[in-house]
Formats: sequence, structure tokens, C-alpha cells
Amino acid sequence: MKVICNRGALQEALSIAGTVSSGRTPKPVLQCVKLTVSEDRLTIAATDLEVAIRYSDTQVQVEQQGETLVMADKLRDIVRESVDDTLSLELHGDQLHIKGQDSHFKIFTQNPAEFPPVPDFEGNADFQVQGKQLKQLISQTLFAAAKEATRYAFNGVLTTVKGRRLIMVATDGRRLAMAKGDLLDGDKAQDGGLSIVPAKTLNLVDKLISNPDEPVMIKLTENQVIFHTNEATLTSNLIEGQFPPYEDVIPKECDRKMVAGTADLLSAVRRSALLTTNDSKGVRMTFTKKGLTLSSRNPDAGEATINFACKFDGPDVEIGFNPMFMTDALKVVNTDEITFELLAPNRPGLLKGGPNFTYVIMPVNLT
Repeated sequence: MKVICNRGALQEALSIAGTVSSGRTPKPVLQCVKLTVSEDRLTIAATDLEVAIRYSDTQVQVEQQGETLVMADKLRDIVRESVDDTLSLELHGDQLHIKGQDSHFKIFTQNPAEFPPVPDFEGNADFQVQGKQLKQLISQTLFAAAKEATRYAFNGVLTTVKGRRLIMVATDGRRLAMAKGDLLDGDKAQDGGLSIVPAKTLNLVDKLISNPDEPVMIKLTENQVIFHTNEATLTSNLIEGQFPPYEDVIPKECDRKMVAGTADLLSAVRRSALLTTNDSKGVRMTFTKKGLTLSSRNPDAGEATINFACKFDGPDVEIGFNPMFMTDALKVVNTDEITFELLAPNRPGLLKGGPNFTYVIMPVNLT
């Protein structure tokens, strides 16, 4: 096996594949990436037995085909620290030689036959989504997924199809984000098929989409999801568990409504939170016909008051929210204007950024 690679392209491929390979495992083979050199490309495969990836690097000059298995972190570090524009990878026996203009590294390899199979994309996709559309859906939902492992079904994003629309939903029990996007070319997939895709998987998918205009092919099975781009195929197990009935969580009746500029409200919430701490992280929001007043108080630091001009309809109301939860949503809204609907101080708020982004946020007790 011998191949000459563009160092930048190789580094990107190894960086993505390296996030899949398992750093802590009783199986050393899972700490490796499999390198396969064919007629016109270098394919890098990695798996942790839950997520698997095949990434193709075509910015190569193939001199001899072959395959080998090498420690992912060692190869990645060598390529990252190299100063050469191109690197030569050549297999001799049980050693992989990595050569630059002034460098020569030898890494011991393992038997590629011992590496678990990493599937390629076969057959037709269930549906396709434009790259930038999928990246937007991921950014508008993934932040709301639970970080703690105690609520396993909440550690991913619910994905479903209705008609010609892809719907993604995430929640951690204190907030819920829902985003909708169109399928490509009027594709109409079979409705339903609720699938919980792990957060790690969607983070990888976001990194894989290098061309926002290219289609991403998606295939769902009973226990796996497969994403396919021009460069890569990513296969992942789905999360087992019961996702809450998200449509029941979204408030149906609200008698108070604020309309405001997205960027202006984001700035106001950020400034009102400057004196909060982990112990006093709530911001008081007072809505009146005159506008919105945001205030926070920290016994050890001081007080903050922000007067924000906006349009508000309905009875006056005072309610507390976690400012981080507000800014998380406002940062991913892709409309210039948002609406924020309320019913009562002890009921969740409903933030909308156009027809495709809905965010439910639970209030916090400020007393």
C-alpha cells in the first residue's frame, strides 16, 4: 500500500473519523482507523460499535492499493503537526511509514481483518435533505437535548417525517425545541417512523456536511439510521426509549404576546444576565403595554435592569426565565423577528421564529 495525500484533506478526514474511534475501550482494535487505498481514493473507517463512519479522501495519488489498521490518535497527531503540503503513507510489513520532506514516522499496525465491518450506503434513500437545511435543523434542536445520562431517551433528537417535511425535536425536560424543514425535490417519505438519533451522531453529521448545497441521503431502519454524503457514510444505532409526546407539551392557548427583533432581544437578555450566578441565574421579565423590563439581582454582585422596547398585547405579567435557555434559542433563530407567547407566571413560554421553529421554555421561581 502506498498513497500520497494532501495533508489538509487527510487531517480533516482523520479529525472526523477520530471522533468515532473509541479512546477508552477494552478492545484496542476500536482505537484504530482502517485505511483502505483503492484505485482513486483513500477510505478511512472507524467505529465504536454504536456509530460507524466511512470517509473517502479523493485528494490522493495512488501508487499501490492495499489496507491496514493503525492507531487513530497517533496518525492524527502526526498529520496535524506536519508542516508539509503532502504526505506519503506506505505500508511495509507491520509498519506504516509516514513521510514528509524532513520527517519519517513509523507506526506499528494491526491486522485489518480483525476490524469490525463498517457498512457502506446501499440501495435507495428513504428521503433526502439539502445540506444547509439539515445543518439548520440540527443547530435549532441539538442544543436542547439533555446532557446528563440519567434520561437516556432525552439524550438525542426525535426525528420524524410528515408529508414532505422533516421534523426534529429535542428536550431536556425544562425546554423543548422543534424545527421543521423541507425534503428535497418534493420527496414524500412514509409518515411516522419516530426515531431518536443520538446527539453524538448529529454532531458528526453536522461536521460531515462540507457543501451546503449537496443533498444528504437518509435511510432509517428499525434500530439504525444511515446518513450519506459525497464524502462519507455514517451509520448509527438509534436510542431506545420513550420520547415524550412533544405535541402535548406545546402550549395551545396563550393570552399574552410579545413581538420583538431577534438580535435586539438577544442583546437585552445577555445584558440582563451579566450579574447572575449559578445560584441566582433567573432573570425577571415584566411585560406591560410600555414594553419589557428585564431585571436580575445578585446579593454578592449587584443588580441589573434593562428596559426593552417591544410590542406587547395582553394583561401585564411578571415571570422568571433562565437567561441561558433564552439565549440558546435566540442564537439559532433564522428570522429577524420572533414572537413570545405567555399564559401565566407558572406556565411555560412559547417562542416562535417564523413557521418552522418553535421553542417551549419552563419558567423559574425567583422568590
